[in-house]
Amino acid sequence: MNSLSTLERELSTLEEELENAVTKLGEIRISECFPLLLSGINMTNALVDNVYDALRAKDISCKTLDVVIDSGGGDINAAYNLALLFRRYGTEKLTFIIPRWAKSAVTLLACGGNEILMTPIAELGPLDPQITEHNNLEHRLERFSPLHIESTLQLIREEFQNGSAELANGLIQRLQFPLTLGKFKKSLDVGKEYVIKLLTTRMLEDQLEEAKFISEKLTTGYADHGWCISVDEAREIGLNVNEIDNECLDTVWNIYKLDKEKKIMIQELAVQNKLNQFEEVPPELIDLIES
Repeated sequence: MNSLSTLERELSTLEEELENAVTKLGEIRISECFPLLLSGINMTNALVDNVYDALRAKDISCKTLDVVIDSGGGDINAAYNLALLFRRYGTEKLTFIIPRWAKSAVTLLACGGNEILMTPIAELGPLDPQITEHNNLEHRLERFSPLHIESTLQLIREEFQNGSAELANGLIQRLQFPLTLGKFKKSLDVGKEYVIKLLTTRMLEDQLEEAKFISEKLTTGYADHGWCISVDEAREIGLNVNEIDNECLDTVWNIYKLDKEKKIMIQELAVQNKLNQFEEVPPELIDLIES
């Protein structure tokens, strides 16, 4: 019990340090600061509800909002909804601050602001959706990008052209139903349209051609979904991205490190709780379970 209490006290101290760091960042930047630290957690529609509740509970009088985000991705529709929600609070300026990760659908969220700030090792990522489907032929789940469909079709064409009709036909038999393939390819258009809508109404207001170029690049322009889009590359493709200045960098990085430490401690606390519950089981029942 003593070790559990110690962990709880340490976690409480850590949470206070994290809250103070977020407050400090807001004071430095003269803005309202909202942490959206989701490392290891996917962005979902349920998260939209939670963020909405948290924003409603805060007394936000400032029209300048900074959102510190760290996430590997999630649902693209949820990301778009969150972008619109944050705009309701950052009415004059909305900035997304990225200590380390804003990958996949979270890159779309970052496109919803006026500006993106990144550390030297922060990453954005491509927006091609990752689809999980059941392979009825082999009775297993497959995870793929719609970009893989075109490369597979091209491989089939090449095999036919090279006279390997048997291999080409074998590949065709492994493909999903054509209408399903069409639906998967269409999912790329969702990302493109969301990017254009967000960019042309904030970051690149009324710059339609620039927004179209960025949307095409983010959805179909990279060889792999995990591609690292650094601060320099993000700037090169046309996003309003800047590196975090020295005054804020230490505080932003401290927020990221404290959050990582907090999540590790929460896991340790959960394990300790389970161990304590197990200790309360009568010995004769433990023997029965183990046998």
